[in-house]
Amino acid sequence: MIGAWEESLNQVLMRYGVTKETLQGNAAEELESALQEYHDLAQQYGDMLTVFCYEAKPLLRSGIWLCPKCEKRIQYGHTHCHWCGKKIGWAGTRRM
Repeated sequence: MIGAWEESLNQVLMRYGVTKETLQGNAAEELESALQEYHDLAQQYGDMLTVFCYEAKPLLRSGIWLCPKCEKRIQYGHTHCHWCGKKIGWAGTRRM
């Protein structure tokens, strides 16, 4: 008799066409590879959210607006930096 977690695992394996015969020889390597890919993609997605979705206030130096991430010149009111893509939040700033 198999447990509930083994039954769930069997269903997942069948869904993706993985047989126990192919899994037994290199199961640890396959699992490690899949988990590493998932980890890398999650990190990449988090980095993209930080850059493109979460606002940061622009910097004002010598009367010039700068991107808070790459510190290159940006135009007042633009939603994103044209150089690095960082989302810019203009709330609380005023045009110079």
